[in-house]
Amino acid sequence: MHQKYFLATLLLIVAGIPVAEAEPLDNSTAVPVKNAPEPVKAPATPVLTDQPMFKFGGFGSVGVSHSSQNQGDYVLESSMPKGAGRSSDWWFGNNTRAAAHVTAKFTPEVSAVFQVDSEYRSDGSYSPEVEWLYVKYAFTPNVFMRVGRIALPTFIDSENHDVGYSYVWVNPPVDLYRQLPISSSDGVDVVFRSEIGEVGNSFKAIYGTSTHDRPGSVATSEDMWGIFDTVEFGQASFHVSYQQRRESTRNLQTGVTGPWTRNTDLSVGASYDPGDWFVISEWIQRRSTYKIGAMYVSGGYRIDKFTPYLAYSQNSPGSFFPDAPAPTAAAIERANRAQSTTSLGMRWDFMRNYDFKIQYDQVKLSDTSNGYLINVPAGVTLHGSKFYVISAVVDFVF
Repeated sequence: MHQKYFLATLLLIVAGIPVAEAEPLDNSTAVPVKNAPEPVKAPATPVLTDQPMFKFGGFGSVGVSHSSQNQGDYVLESSMPKGAGRSSDWWFGNNTRAAAHVTAKFTPEVSAVFQVDSEYRSDGSYSPEVEWLYVKYAFTPNVFMRVGRIALPTFIDSENHDVGYSYVWVNPPVDLYRQLPISSSDGVDVVFRSEIGEVGNSFKAIYGTSTHDRPGSVATSEDMWGIFDTVEFGQASFHVSYQQRRESTRNLQTGVTGPWTRNTDLSVGASYDPGDWFVISEWIQRRSTYKIGAMYVSGGYRIDKFTPYLAYSQNSPGSFFPDAPAPTAAAIERANRAQSTTSLGMRWDFMRNYDFKIQYDQVKLSDTSNGYLINVPAGVTLHGSKFYVISAVVDFVF
């Protein structure tokens, strides 16, 4: 698994310094965490200060998970070739990662971000990869453009998906977040921010391309564009996104590239957080050759440094459109993947910039599929069955 790469990245993080302005951790819509540092946001007005031009920081998670299902592997990402369950009784790959980043500010208008991430990859290694790399130009205090590799804010926590410290769960609800594995775009985006009274609004438009590695295949997305809008009013936040792209998948064993298909994704999310408690929910509808939907709802209560929480998520089986080409058996199997998850967990902020979380998930597979389990032996049918997953993780930021 090339653990030396992971350890090297981890050492780079420890060598970093606390970051006062770390744009990779900027996510104004994330659920606030009690006793955590204030959310880091880009300055409203770029000004010259005596601060250093370069700033270093990082984050990471060390986690382990166990699945009671020994006829398949429970994984959080479609890029993972194995996980907890059949391949390993206790598995570290689902929630263990490390990243380091540097932010450079050259002038009041021009800045740049470079972030390297090490996590479990489709080839079974922890090889570091460039997650973010872009140059930013601020036209005005509230209007800026970025060019390079940029995070996609599909969901409320998408931009901080790898930053476990930024959200309350061990991991964001998998039944929803598995629906759109594309985390970044190689291209350009433009952001407009505004405030009218107590209402804040952030609008973003993107255009670019992306690739997503899976075990045995690579999915390529082109002509990818999207619009994203976040509205904040008091303790309430609302997030809407729409994306469209052309996608094709190449089989690495046969070398065959599949046809280009048009994909559209519409997602909506909302959260309310008065301080002592919170509630958050999101929904997505995906359309390609078939239509599929997913959602989750979660809530929790903060008691000093402890935050117990509950979550429920599910995704529905896909339905093929009448004018779509006749689906293959493999396409029908992919479309029918459906499951629901009930989660109970606890977060403990035991010291500054560190947390410990433990979570119990009960996963119920649909009556027509093995859900998102992988490495299920040929001929084994787990339709309609239930199993549990126990996960624990320590998150940190620098």
